[in-house]
Amino acid sequence: ATTTTTAPATTTTTTVSYSTSGNTYPVGQCTWGVKSLASWVGNNWGNANQWIASAQAAGHSVGTTPQVGAVAVWPYDGGGYGHVAYVTAVQSSTNIQVMEANYAGNSSIGNYRGWFNPASSTWGGGTVYYIYQ
Repeated sequence: ATTTTTAPATTTTTTVSYSTSGNTYPVGQCTWGVKSLASWVGNNWGNANQWIASAQAAGHSVGTTPQVGAVAVWPYDGGGYGHVAYVTAVQSSTNIQVMEANYAGNSSIGNYRGWFNPASSTWGGGTVYYIYQ
């Protein structure tokens, strides 16, 4: 017999596999982290604050609604370079989880924030966009 246990709604575990082969971004940077998680992301899209224009030029849609598998972009965060993360869970537009690198001094890829509001003024003035595959 198989027993299935359901975790409480407040606990989410996300397992994400990734590959760094064919990734031209600097290891440890947020752009490297997202490219490692989302193979559909292009190489040479520039700094995170350039990803929206680069993704649109490559034919991807950009919007303001978070979706699992999308790339979150904070163009005004990261000391002027912007910041990107890979969306792994969505409860609402103000409550998501991401996997990311170069966050709070962590150069490895991980879920460092748990559930958080991506539109909070804490993150680059509250401006966030999403790139869809």
